[in-house]
Amino acid sequence: MFDNHKVALDTLVLDRGAVDLSFAQYKATRRFQSLDALRAFAIVAVIWHHTMATSFSSAIAYEGRYGVNLFFVISGFLIVTLLLRSQESPNGFSLAKFWGRRALRIFPIYFTVLAVYVLLVRYTDHSPAGVAFFQNLPYFATFTSNWFVEPADRTIFVFSWSLATEEQFYLVWPLIEVLVPWRRVKLALLGLLIVTSQIALAHVSDHWLDSYLPVRILASAALGLLLGTGLAHGLNAEKSFGLAYRFIGHRGSAVGSVGFLVVSAIVSPEIGFAGDILMSVAFLLLVATTVVREDNDLAWALRWQPIVWVGTVSYGMYMLHMLSVNIVRRGMLVAHLEASPTATFIGGTAVACGLATLSFLYYEKRFLTLKDRFFRD
Repeated sequence: MFDNHKVALDTLVLDRGAVDLSFAQYKATRRFQSLDALRAFAIVAVIWHHTMATSFSSAIAYEGRYGVNLFFVISGFLIVTLLLRSQESPNGFSLAKFWGRRALRIFPIYFTVLAVYVLLVRYTDHSPAGVAFFQNLPYFATFTSNWFVEPADRTIFVFSWSLATEEQFYLVWPLIEVLVPWRRVKLALLGLLIVTSQIALAHVSDHWLDSYLPVRILASAALGLLLGTGLAHGLNAEKSFGLAYRFIGHRGSAVGSVGFLVVSAIVSPEIGFAGDILMSVAFLLLVATTVVREDNDLAWALRWQPIVWVGTVSYGMYMLHMLSVNIVRRGMLVAHLEASPTATFIGGTAVACGLATLSFLYYEKRFLTLKDRFFRD
């Protein structure tokens, strides 16, 4: 009996040692390699949604729209992890540097693509949708389209709503991190925001602009960003990291999170609004299981370089994907070929990746160099 107790005690000590080592490795990780591949899956899902979803009778085909939710969870986790680690560093955290780095990463290609849309719509689209685009242009230019532009399939540049949501998060949440010194108060505010934003979202009418502006603003606080923020806080503290590691740090956890995601995607169309919440939680679990340990079960696939590269240029792909899809459609029309959804999806993804690669290597990198030169953290 005493030998059994000794074995149990030894196991507990080993478990604590493994957790301590894993926490040290997590804190020392400067780039979570699996997340680039998850970004790749997110952008492919978005392009799928805009090209293939309506060609299938199954509701699960429509779930590509949740690729944006995965982007949100990743962004919330990474940005807040950066904030927390910067605050722990000897030099502290600089809001000016943070906002400068975000601006140099987001603004150049965003406003360049927006300018391209202005020229294209001005000279090629005189439909009501083209007129509406110029009416909405001030909102696109100020990252407020998620508050003032009615989301619809024919709304030109409507995909910018997600960039507006992220920019608003980058503006507001770092202020909370800096101005509120108590971790428990931050987490309480985060929990309150999660609950109230979902209540607001549930009460927003089908016609977005028919709701009151304060309700729209509250409803636009993306659940994925908030859950990613909570994950960053949870994994940044040794005690809560240890608790998470004991649940999701085992072999099979990452694969299990994929299984949970698949089940969630099947179930979510049947449960309405709750399905949106379920999918965000599923993405949270997926991200958590892949960052809690770098040698997760999916690492062999998530570090495949072609997938990693797609994730690296995924922001450019997101900005350029509708232009790419339309290029493919027009090309097929000129060549007298049937613009099938499958061909549009494959061709649009390939063109978006190619254009985003050129943009990243020969345009965006110039600004990333400035970011590291003037706003190094």
